[in-house]
Amino acid sequence: MVTKATMRICRRLSVVLLLLTCAAAAGELGASLQLEGRMACQRGAAWLIACQAADGSWQQDTALSAQAALALVAVAADVPSARAARSQAIAYLQESLAQTAPPLSPDALVAVLRLFLREDIAVPPKIVARLHAQVAAGETPARDAMPILETLLLLQRGAVAAQPGAPAGQEQETARLVELLYAKIMADGENSGEQLGECLAARMAMGAAAVGAAAQQRLKELRGAAGSLRFTELYWLARVLYAQADAEATWRTPLLIMLLEKQRGDGGWGGNEENPEIRLVDSAWALQALAVLLAEALPQGE
Repeated sequence: MVTKATMRICRRLSVVLLLLTCAAAAGELGASLQLEGRMACQRGAAWLIACQAADGSWQQDTALSAQAALALVAVAADVPSARAARSQAIAYLQESLAQTAPPLSPDALVAVLRLFLREDIAVPPKIVARLHAQVAAGETPARDAMPILETLLLLQRGAVAAQPGAPAGQEQETARLVELLYAKIMADGENSGEQLGECLAARMAMGAAAVGAAAQQRLKELRGAAGSLRFTELYWLARVLYAQADAEATWRTPLLIMLLEKQRGDGGWGGNEENPEIRLVDSAWALQALAVLLAEALPQGE
């Protein structure tokens, strides 16, 4: 009888063999590793969909539902069957956004807005203005502020800016807040991979693509310690490295191998059986990281 432990060992051996097969690929991921990654996306998406409730949510939690839907959007090219689940989730989130009481927390709201940005869904300017006011007034925790600022920048530069009633001048104020928070986080020195990734992503959203020496050194350290990073940190690290238009597979391969090794037999990620919510969050971020790692490299200079 084959035990679960034996199955885990066999799976790890197969991943190691894939790593050895793909190590010779100079400028791109090997075909076998790409295939294994896309199959992992399909298994992960199937697990997420199986956890979705009949109302389109995940545990009737707005932030969690938005993250899960973002993961399904990220892997849409590899999992076209997830379209119905995404549509149900979006309907649930639109209803949540329309409710006035209780108001969504900033982190839940920004997760919904990120999803709407990806799906090109209109966002009322008053919601963007309210979120901007909360950040400007210091009403959001520092750890949540940077992804909120990045989302605000993207909204203020995009469709929201062209809508009637959109406040003027907010984009410049948001960019100023990004630089202030970035300087503070870098000065503290004890920044996590998540914090650094969020900072650099926000600065890229405002057109500041250059990465300073201190940030580059921290990125190098994070790449070296990737095995101990949380799934959120892996996502932000992959996203920043990808945005730097590094076409080489040298950074993609070990991160992808790591995500493949960490995937559970049921298709999800995360090891906390006592808390299903943690597994859902971990799986959503792992899928988004996988999507970045499997994406085609940006042309140099873009």
